[in-house]
Amino acid sequence: MNIKNSKQETKSRTSFIIMLVGVFVLIIGLIFFLIKILAKPGIPDGNFLVSVGTWELETNANCTEETNCENGSGVIWNFTEIGKGTLTTNDHINDYNFIWAIEGDKLKIETSWLYDLNDEFIYKLDQNNKILILNPGEEEIKFVPAITESAE
Repeated sequence: MNIKNSKQETKSRTSFIIMLVGVFVLIIGLIFFLIKILAKPGIPDGNFLVSVGTWELETNANCTEETNCENGSGVIWNFTEIGKGTLTTNDHINDYNFIWAIEGDKLKIETSWLYDLNDEFIYKLDQNNKILILNPGEEEIKFVPAITESAE
């Protein structure tokens, strides 16, 4: 009878341990579920482009009168609202209107230049670091938020 009680006690102990492991896994699953449900949703890329507004080439981002950067490109894109914006390639001597759309991983831009330009870029947007990367073909072009005169 002693052996029978020992086997039954071992089975009870094993069942209890398995139940504790199951409850622990259930609690961990609930915690991850709640974190995912309560997490702040990301901003859609189009809204993020508009919220930042003005983007310039990364090479121009640190150019100021003090650093005296020469031969800057002067390329500045301003996403004014969803689907609309302006751009300049010569530091606002000439500004051009454009319309834009995001389709999948492509940023499509139609610019009213001397004639209509239709450009399509594969894009990546790093919202945490505020970097817009365009890939028109072989090399990447990086844009960062423009430093406005009022921010300096």
